[in-house]
Amino acid sequence: MRKVRLGIVGAGGITNHFHLPELKQIEEAEIVAVADLNENRARLTAQKWAIKRWYTNYLEMLERDDIDAVIVATPHPTHAEITVSALRADKHVMIQKPMATNTRDSWRIVEEARRRPSLKVMVLPFVYFDTPVYDYVKDILLQNNIGQVVMVEALTSHGGPEKYQEEVASMFGEKVDIWYFDKNRAQGGALLDLGVYSIARIVYLLGRVKSVFGYLTTLEKPTGLDDNNMVFLDMEGGALAVAASSWTQKPGENSTSLYGTKGTIFINKINTPLMVFLDGKGWLIPQLSKEKEPQHTHRHFIKCIINDVQPLGSPEEGHHVVQVLEAAYKSASTGTVVQIT
Repeated sequence: MRKVRLGIVGAGGITNHFHLPELKQIEEAEIVAVADLNENRARLTAQKWAIKRWYTNYLEMLERDDIDAVIVATPHPTHAEITVSALRADKHVMIQKPMATNTRDSWRIVEEARRRPSLKVMVLPFVYFDTPVYDYVKDILLQNNIGQVVMVEALTSHGGPEKYQEEVASMFGEKVDIWYFDKNRAQGGALLDLGVYSIARIVYLLGRVKSVFGYLTTLEKPTGLDDNNMVFLDMEGGALAVAASSWTQKPGENSTSLYGTKGTIFINKINTPLMVFLDGKGWLIPQLSKEKEPQHTHRHFIKCIINDVQPLGSPEEGHHVVQVLEAAYKSASTGTVVQIT
């Protein structure tokens, strides 16, 4: 049985709560090393998960010949540089969301990936929507069962990153550091952190965005970055969409609503995975499984490497989402509609 040997860059919460717990359950995955600028995090993460090697310089880790693939799980502005370095070191790459904080960096990844077509690059969060629920919805759209889609709303929200950062600090015995609120270190607020999900869901279901108008505000959090936003999208297919995100909502939401001329679809609305209204049939609540398989995000990536298949969430798709994010920030600062080219 072939194993995919992995190195992880970033030893924070997302690595310890998501990537490593899933990877440890996958027989085809072997975790070779972990790297983090914070020596304490790198060392403790390696000890906790029985990883033999740890590094404070990820470039040293990338020199290893026994690493096939790298997961980039670091703060948002660092994704592009690490990804490009990993590709140049001949590694497959999974990139945490957002792919980058600006289109210059996201395009660097696209260009580097195109130079190395044999390498698999998977941009999150697209694979999160590779589920029975979204398959069902996409089939409805393909069959034109709700008619022409005229409006879409996607909301991603929670109460803010404070609790998460407190948990991470407690895990490593550190002082709480909410880097999300630091403009220089984060380069964007709730839109980069959560709005990326809302935009990616809309793009996943309806395709490309034509133009963007954004409203961003700071209502509660101690930051000069946005903690609430609404981004209006004019889709190439003709629908109007709203991608919203918030750091100030409890209990939080991760919902998508699609409105067509013959029906309506609610995804994750009021604790219901899927509700569908079809003209002539009324409301339906399909009973579908949550995932296609356990640990699907990481299994998909590993299977694509082993079987030489392109994963969901290509660099080009990720770049388009970054185009929309960047356009939203530009629109909010200028008060104008920004075209996506």
